[in-house]
Amino acid sequence: MLHNRRPSIDISAALAADTEHQPRDMTLSELVRAYDAHTCNANHYRLRKWLDALGGTCAWDITCEQLSVATQAMVSAGYKASTPNRDLSALGSVYRWAIEKRLAPKRFRSPTIGAKRFKEDIRRVHVTEQEIRALRDGSVAYPDRRFGVFVNLLLDSGARKGEVYNSRWSQVDLEKCELLLPTSKNGQPRTMHFSQRTRELILRVYPVRPDIGLLFEGLVPQRPKSYRVAWAKLTKAIGRPDLRLHDSRHIVAAGMLRSGVSLPVAAQAIGNSPAVLAARYGHLETKTLRGAVSSQWSHK
Repeated sequence: MLHNRRPSIDISAALAADTEHQPRDMTLSELVRAYDAHTCNANHYRLRKWLDALGGTCAWDITCEQLSVATQAMVSAGYKASTPNRDLSALGSVYRWAIEKRLAPKRFRSPTIGAKRFKEDIRRVHVTEQEIRALRDGSVAYPDRRFGVFVNLLLDSGARKGEVYNSRWSQVDLEKCELLLPTSKNGQPRTMHFSQRTRELILRVYPVRPDIGLLFEGLVPQRPKSYRVAWAKLTKAIGRPDLRLHDSRHIVAAGMLRSGVSLPVAAQAIGNSPAVLAARYGHLETKTLRGAVSSQWSHK
């Protein structure tokens, strides 16, 4: 009887080869731009003030203490707590990528680990059904018709804006109305669902669909287009200039909970933590549960 043989490996040789690894001599600016180029992100825009201050510093010499002092200065200057928190998250993603790609020195620890985070007020967003329809309908009237696809994908799925920005044709299944996210922010693969209406919009906007490439490629090849300006114009036009792109996730989550979907299922659908969703929208699930319980009182 034949047995599958395990592949042979010379562990000593692997360890010896590892000792030859040399970290890359990179400034923080070089590291951030390399990360953006390889991941199709645009962190160098978000981290612009950080790169102005520390961009010329060796990426591996930046300390947790420096980041904590800088974020405290931002809050003292009047920035909302969410801004330094998001900046640290973006910078942390860059450093995790550098460690994974073996660009950093051995045993390097990201300076964002342990850097001070600030308590944020919970942002709850209320949007009427009429306003959601206005967002959908208004988005398709822009010169770049892809903006309509972008907005409808967000409002269908509750995906993060970065997940939609970086979506590729190879991930799209138009027959199933699905978009596969190989690795989402939480590190787990996830399937993003969209509606038949959005499918039909995609077919109209993209009469010829390539097998590869980004759905929303910008002027720079393999870089996504930013729709921040278009979103600002759209939300102002419908009378809700306070709405952010990220609020589309809250809109979808709140809608699911109001319709009776449980917190764990809603969290899985949008790729979020049930604890985070509970802190923000647990009151909606409580109303649904009370309705479910009280519905049988009239029968007694």
